[in-house]
Amino acid sequence: MRRSLPWLLPFLAAAVGLMAIDVSPGPIVKYAVYFALAIALPGTLLLRAAWRSTGNWAEDLGLGSVVGATWQLIGWAVFTALGWQRWLIVWPALVLVAFASVRRLRSNWRITQPEPLPVLWTWGLAVASAVVLGATTLGVMAFHELPPQGSAYYQDLLYHLSMVNELMRAVPPELPQVAGERLEYHWFANADMAAAADITRLTPIVVLFRLWLLPWLVVALLVSATLARTVSRTWWTGVLAAVALAAPQLYLFFDTSVNLSAPLSFLSPSQTFGMVACVAAAVFLIELLFRGARGWLWVVTFAVAILGGGSKPTVLPILVGAVGLAAVVMLVQTRRLPVRAVVAGALLVATGVGTMLTVAGSTSGSGLQFLAVLKSSGDYAAATGDMTPAGEGGLVLPALTHGAVVGTLVLLCVLLINQSTAVVGFGVLGKHRQEPVAWFLVGALIAGWAGYLLIDHPSVSESYFIHTAIPFGLAAAGWLAATIVRDLPARTRARSVVMALALGTICAGLLLVADAKPVGSQRHQLLLVARPLLVILVLAGLWWLLRRRPGAGLVVVLALLTVVPIKSFAQSAVHGDTERAQRFTAARWWVYPDEESAALWLGKNSAPTDVVAANTWCRPAGKQTPGCDARGYIVSGIAGRRTLIEGWAYTNEAMAEQGVGGRRYTEQPSPWPERVALTTEALTAPTPDLLRQLREEYHVRWLYADARDGTVSPALDRLAVLRHSVGKVRIYDLGE
Repeated sequence: MRRSLPWLLPFLAAAVGLMAIDVSPGPIVKYAVYFALAIALPGTLLLRAAWRSTGNWAEDLGLGSVVGATWQLIGWAVFTALGWQRWLIVWPALVLVAFASVRRLRSNWRITQPEPLPVLWTWGLAVASAVVLGATTLGVMAFHELPPQGSAYYQDLLYHLSMVNELMRAVPPELPQVAGERLEYHWFANADMAAAADITRLTPIVVLFRLWLLPWLVVALLVSATLARTVSRTWWTGVLAAVALAAPQLYLFFDTSVNLSAPLSFLSPSQTFGMVACVAAAVFLIELLFRGARGWLWVVTFAVAILGGGSKPTVLPILVGAVGLAAVVMLVQTRRLPVRAVVAGALLVATGVGTMLTVAGSTSGSGLQFLAVLKSSGDYAAATGDMTPAGEGGLVLPALTHGAVVGTLVLLCVLLINQSTAVVGFGVLGKHRQEPVAWFLVGALIAGWAGYLLIDHPSVSESYFIHTAIPFGLAAAGWLAATIVRDLPARTRARSVVMALALGTICAGLLLVADAKPVGSQRHQLLLVARPLLVILVLAGLWWLLRRRPGAGLVVVLALLTVVPIKSFAQSAVHGDTERAQRFTAARWWVYPDEESAALWLGKNSAPTDVVAANTWCRPAGKQTPGCDARGYIVSGIAGRRTLIEGWAYTNEAMAEQGVGGRRYTEQPSPWPERVALTTEALTAPTPDLLRQLREEYHVRWLYADARDGTVSPALDRLAVLRHSVGKVRIYDLGE
């Protein structure tokens, strides 16, 4: 009971937070029961049967949830392909029935060799989970309202909503914005949401906007804590990893205008889901390669790796880097070929190639450019004088080719400060360079940093590499700290922790004071941008003074882990928006009430596989002219229906045109101009032959005509059946 009661805290934080915004108790209880009985429990039983128990329920359920999601993905694909979505609940039920009825499997319901973790570990993870869940519900979820209550929606959310709806009706899925084309995106997280909606019978809107993320945030903390404890064999390093992931989210209690940042991201479900799978696969790989595990764990490991690769393209390169570097080190150390590591690496590479060719779209438009990520800094132009946008330039950062070496170095140093949690882990080699596991962690970090610093994506998506690698850095930092602590007396340990917190607070204060808007001459702007480098001078000076004292290394490690969370919390508390009622508003992403109402009507009164021709491919609402932002997802997202053509910005075809004609990929002309022309003509100058072509050639059943987005001909009232009209939107039925 002492180890169970603390977990009521995160559950209450989530329930109270959801009810405080717009979710009633019924869906909360239903989803909690669904996740426990259809994901966590079946996955835990399968994991124990294939491998073993970790010795405690919390870590078992964390890793087991990832295995359960992998199992559910298989069932979702089979049942959806056969059109049996409504019976998907049978798939996890088969596991529960099998483990209850087969004598050989019954032992997996209990832990035969318990290795309970201290109660302090449980409280640490429970409190960290409660912080993340409270911040997510009361902060970012409250900021992003459910359709149709909202007036504007962050464009990626409606895009994800369109994929959830698509994945509830077809395998393989079509591109919701271009009916008949293959969906090329890393959509496994959306498939998990689709399965959740099929089983719970809750709407995709509620699942995506409110419920799906919350249990996966807890699982993210659990698997990160498990990775840290696995490598260090010290319980409190797991708490350190969980707290380090949770602490930066504290700012959401004060600043609702800032969205939940990676690696735990509301706005990028694929990041959270992919990171969870990546860390779980890493735990299994460590057991296989360094701890002697064998058998069915190989199957589980690579099934989870596929889950991660189909969720985020950053996952498999990081795992390949981890296994690859560890294999090279073992080869050098032992002069023998590490067969297991070589096999694992080859399988991961093959898995990566397979997912890239099938379910890891959105990478088009990416190129190689050293330090390209610096262009995303708000201070880049001030420090270097260069205005080159993301996704453009040569192999080397344009600022360097223009001679702005000093400014580039300053920005790089500031970047390293802001990513201190992904830097400090490299220090593990100072104590454990003979350990292949240490090189495994460092290999993951190197791969993460390589992707972060070498890839140039038009939307700065290279940042997901470093966010996915952060749990590896935390595990390495925790292992380093645990090694240092073992040689210190108790009083020195306590004193070191206090000093680290004080030092982290001082450095965070310096970062806040140094933060200033660059103004004046180029030299003066560069000096203002460089002011945060005072933190490096302070750390270096204190290290010099304390370098011979016991615990100096622990002070520096913990201080680096606390600087960014303290700074983000303090900055939000001082400058944040404390109005709880404020919501996401952006003129570009405004959706009018009649547009939402019409879309919801269409979703309720049409078949899931119906195709709609709509003039809503660009935002904001207005005449759909060439060069407008092609991220309109009202029909494919809110209505949940396939469209003849809607927002094409996130397709590989559009992203590959980044920079052409001086425009971003979001403003490029449609790769399917014939569909745009056909839709426009059908709404502005319809004829019987034209509407017949829509029905027979493209299987269009409905017309969604928004007068804000262009002319709507009165002739449609004669040529088609007007089924619904509200405000400026008219919906026509073209018949079977």
